[in-house]
Amino acid sequence: MSAVPASGPKELERLIIKNVTRDALMACEDAYYGGDTKGRLHSAAFELGHRPSAAGQVKHFFTNEAFHEALQAHGAEPSPLRGTRLVVGRLGIFNIARLNVPGHKWVSLRRSATRKKLAELNEAIESKYVQGDLFAVAREVSGGTLFILGVVDGLDANGIAQLTQVMVALPAPDMKSWLYISTMVEFLKLYDQIDTAVQPDNAIPKLKKQSKKKTGDDQGDQ
Repeated sequence: MSAVPASGPKELERLIIKNVTRDALMACEDAYYGGDTKGRLHSAAFELGHRPSAAGQVKHFFTNEAFHEALQAHGAEPSPLRGTRLVVGRLGIFNIARLNVPGHKWVSLRRSATRKKLAELNEAIESKYVQGDLFAVAREVSGGTLFILGVVDGLDANGIAQLTQVMVALPAPDMKSWLYISTMVEFLKLYDQIDTAVQPDNAIPKLKKQSKKKTGDDQGDQ
């Protein structure tokens, strides 16, 4: 029996684009930066010794609220705001959740039980688009999880950790690697590329109606 071919990153990109609109991703990105900025401004008033801890909490709440609002505006029906719990929405087949990556410390991301459960939903995606099982028919993908990653590896003028980059990622089911990962800036460009590739050529030239009144040439009034 021949192996089920892995479709690769291009097909994963198409899968995401099919289910998640450009506007929804842009809103999530804006929410991340907006929440981070607002949180840092409010945290600057704390004494230096308290500032890092206070900033982490304050930024979490402001970013969660902004992220919740962004998901709600795009019909993702996010889970209720409740303390430090993850806000999870649904767009197409994907659960959408945000995830901070402090200082590029990717390993620590596996500590959350909720994130692990969300990542496990990507088993069918891994089987169909990444690995390709020799003895199995790839399952139809009916669900999965897309993380909006916030990379926090900068410091602002007040010494508070600052968001520097937002990324889009499909975690592997065991959360030890990524099935797909891209910066938000680069991923958003794909919408234009795919629109151009699939846009039908509807440009049918229309001839102007000939006037009954002839001029010196044979084309009528031009």
